[in-house]
Amino acid sequence: MRTPTLAVLLACSATAAAGQSPVHPLDGISAREHWAAYEALQSSGKLDSTFRLLYVGLKEPAKADVNAWRPGQPLRRQALVHLTQGKYGYEAAVDLTEKRLLSWSQLKGRQFMSSIAEGGAAEALALKDARVQAALKRRGIADLTHVGCFPANNGYFDLPEERDRRVLHVTCDDSRGRISGYPEALNNLVVVVDLTNDKVLRVVDSGVEQRTGPVGGHSPEEIGPTRAAVNPVEMVQSKGPSYALNGHEVSWQNWKFHFRMDARRGLVLSKVRYQDGDRERSVMYQGSLSELFVPYMDAADPWNYQGYFDLGTYPSIFGGIASSLEPGVECPLYATYFNSYVVTDKGAPRERQRTSCLFERTTGDVAWRHTRAGGSVNEARPRTDLVLRMYMNAGNYDYLFDWVFQQDGAISVNVGATGMDQVKAASGTPKDNDYGRMIADKLIGVNHSHFFSFRLDMDVDGEQNALLVDKLQTTTLPADNPRRSVWTVNALAPQREKDAMRMSPMNAPEIWRIVNPNVKNPFGWPVGYEVEGHGAMSLLTPDDYMRRRAGFVDHTLWVTPYSPAEMYAAGDYPSNSVAGEGLPQWTAANRLVANTDVVAWLTLGFHHVPRPEDWPVMPVAWHSFRLVPVGFFARSPAIDIPKLR
Repeated sequence: MRTPTLAVLLACSATAAAGQSPVHPLDGISAREHWAAYEALQSSGKLDSTFRLLYVGLKEPAKADVNAWRPGQPLRRQALVHLTQGKYGYEAAVDLTEKRLLSWSQLKGRQFMSSIAEGGAAEALALKDARVQAALKRRGIADLTHVGCFPANNGYFDLPEERDRRVLHVTCDDSRGRISGYPEALNNLVVVVDLTNDKVLRVVDSGVEQRTGPVGGHSPEEIGPTRAAVNPVEMVQSKGPSYALNGHEVSWQNWKFHFRMDARRGLVLSKVRYQDGDRERSVMYQGSLSELFVPYMDAADPWNYQGYFDLGTYPSIFGGIASSLEPGVECPLYATYFNSYVVTDKGAPRERQRTSCLFERTTGDVAWRHTRAGGSVNEARPRTDLVLRMYMNAGNYDYLFDWVFQQDGAISVNVGATGMDQVKAASGTPKDNDYGRMIADKLIGVNHSHFFSFRLDMDVDGEQNALLVDKLQTTTLPADNPRRSVWTVNALAPQREKDAMRMSPMNAPEIWRIVNPNVKNPFGWPVGYEVEGHGAMSLLTPDDYMRRRAGFVDHTLWVTPYSPAEMYAAGDYPSNSVAGEGLPQWTAANRLVANTDVVAWLTLGFHHVPRPEDWPVMPVAWHSFRLVPVGFFARSPAIDIPKLR
């Protein structure tokens, strides 16, 4: 059989990838709608010549309106806009249908997203400072053509010099000779810049170190000879995909859902349902990434300021958090690819090619298996998954996000981390090992952590849901039993938010179920879905201001009552945020979370101690969580997978 060419396969998927007008209330912002947002802002009289748009995203209709909507009914579309103008940040809401401004408000405390223009302003201030120029000369640099300076941090400690100002710690590098990888870092030089008042507060130069030149090269020219290639493993779907698409609505193997791409949140899955016989049953109203926090573990400036809120701070710099996918490498050739739009700083839409892909996958794994009749009969069924994928480039890191729909009624969310470790020059002293490890010649990979917050608006068989906590506990048996102990399950039903803040240490395991207490399965207990995921705990002290700004890391699971205003775990604007915003602030009210519309927030975390095998580009490291049916079905939903002949 002839294998289809790349051009043929991409042409086959072009229908889904092509731009189209919204046909669903939760569709992403189209190119025409980006222009409508710009026209609404311009006609409002609010903009001056200094405006820069940082984000335009869907302002979702009310949940009740989305659930009541039927295909063919009119759509009323609105957008949320983040922008800067002069020295201030603003939030606006616009009516895309009528092209008019609905609201306009100035943000408090300079808490707006970062932009490329802001980085350019910081660089200009640094490079024209005589102290910086002298420091560069001490490092043997007179030609500044290839010297760049940029903000190295998203740190904020509520210090007097920082309040109501954009204060950045800037570092410089020399890209001369660079092909790929990092430019040469000009270590021990930190420029503290106040962008609000357009001045350099101070220059910290703690000494000249040995020059390293560019590091981390990984282009074909720099890698050199490669190993022998493996023989091709080709996967095709000669009969086409098994899923059905209607715009961005997907149907596959009893699953139904809608998805869109958002410049800040990435993939947003909505209206996730399961066709159970003649009943269409709701599982989750919406699921997406909410925030990603990456703190570095070095006490020296500027590393002590490096704690990145990637979703809340950098979407404009990234050009939207989703990056383009390479067919045949990052997704199978036979996948369906989808494009999306992001906003440029002056309001024009920019198309991003292939920001998500959808494909079926079989890897030779089984969905279930059992051998009977003394081993003479083997019953096994092949496993096939449906994968919705996005890649995110976040500066030095790249993250892969897979939402995997399984035939057994489970949803797996897999996060792959790759890219380049952040490094600093080794000093040649024992202190090199204090905050990292040597991973390449004269280079220390700095220790750090990653904390992902996922917002999961669970609607298990309807909106009235609750959290059940199954605590696994050791039970001592009577003395006359030769067995001394077993473990048993003690189910708790938290009533309010503070009781629903959960951790699950290895020596006190818990199982977390989002249930509908009003719908019973055939065996008399409430239908539910388990949130199966236990990430790393923060090792920062509770009084660490950086940890307090990312308060969602304090618990692996949070449960809150549904509120359309509560979307981001670290708050709407984590840049320059004060401690306690987001989940800690909302849950301080200790609201009711029993038998109501609830949202689960899962923190997926891991710590990274770099190793030489990470360099120059890390192999993908995988972390995951799952949503697993518990009493939702009367039997295994995978039992009816047909046997291969």
